Amino acid sequence: MKITVLEKSASKASFLVSGAGATGTAVVNAARRAIIGQLESFAVDQVTIYENNSALYDEYIAARIGLVPLSWEEDVSDDAKIALTLAAEGPCTVYSRDLKSTDEKIKPFFENIPIAVLGLDQKLRLEAVAVKGTAKKHAKFQCAHAAYANLCKLTPAKKVDDELVIHDYPAREAGLSVEDFAKKHQELCNYNLEYVRVGEDEFKVETVDDAFIFSVESYNNVPAEQQFYRGVALVKSRLEALAKELK
Repeated sequence: MKITVLEKSASKASFLVSGAGATGTAVVNAARRAIIGQLESFAVDQVTIYENNSALYDEYIAARIGLVPLSWEEDVSDDAKIALTLAAEGPCTVYSRDLKSTDEKIKPFFENIPIAVLGLDQKLRLEAVAVKGTAKKHAKFQCAHAAYANLCKLTPAKKVDDELVIHDYPAREAGLSVEDFAKKHQELCNYNLEYVRVGEDEFKVETVDDAFIFSVESYNNVPAEQQFYRGVALVKSRLEALAKELK
């Protein structure tokens, strides 16, 4: 099995998984499930509200704070409890950046998430505790999203009727091969396409059984590429543990 990075940024990455063999679907799906539900992250697990005369119930505010993505640090111990505080007085909008952490390593990753709007003389004062967990326990711990689909292959076709051409694309950039065009346009995997037209050329859309486009989006400070390899490493370690038990 070969893994090739197709594109990457801090929050998004995509990979070509080729030569996956007959068990390829099971392998990439295991990696997808690991990334979505089994990667560790920090999230607020407990909120104590001391003062709140805003228009929102305490429970509503606590739910919003629990869903604020927090940064991740590998070296923080498994049983760590990170305290965060918030104190605000209106008129103002309270944002995630107003949550002040006692540990600079673990803090709100997105600073501009609205939590509440306070009017004149309205106050909000609370303490929160963040812990380590996985999305298997609760969705608030999910730190990345992942998806995959079979790589598409474009085979030159004879002139086909317009009603059979489901999607039209502009002409390929100079020097871009048909294979690289298919890798670049990952949406080909997501539609039930039979034919596409690229410029003046028409192609039949087929799938490659043992090759996949795998996409990852990260919700915290861990780059999407690293989230992918965290998931792969987790699957590998669990398979090794299972093999050891079966001996």
